[in-house]
Amino acid sequence: MRKMIWLKVGGRHFHLLKLTGAFLMFAFLLKVAEAAYQIFVTVNKAIYAQARPDLVPQLFGWSINSPASFTGEDVLGVLMGPIGNFLFWLGLVTAALIIYQSGKIIVPIEEYEQNISAHHKLLISKARAAHAKHFGKKKR
Repeated sequence: MRKMIWLKVGGRHFHLLKLTGAFLMFAFLLKVAEAAYQIFVTVNKAIYAQARPDLVPQLFGWSINSPASFTGEDVLGVLMGPIGNFLFWLGLVTAALIIYQSGKIIVPIEEYEQNISAHHKLLISKARAAHAKHFGKKKR
């Protein structure tokens, strides 16, 4: 049996964990959208930097050794941060969704622990039966 925490606001009851998950999911979805926008901004900057390498210091705040080129490796390098940021926030949205759906999702760890518990109960009952059989025959 699980205990659930309920919050009463204005005569209505809210499942506190579900409410927290909803707020987190909304906030993280906004951050995912911001990170996706940042990817597009960085791609546009990279396109301009490839067309005009003299704009690299203004676009990215650093300069490359040869101002005549902005290579594919440079494009990959400037995109790593925004893509990593996007995936990080996407992972947190998934975690918030799990919190939001906490009443419906059964985590496999819980099932595994319950199976271990049932296994231990069976071993204990067998040990008690063996103990009663062995020591029940002796007379005191």
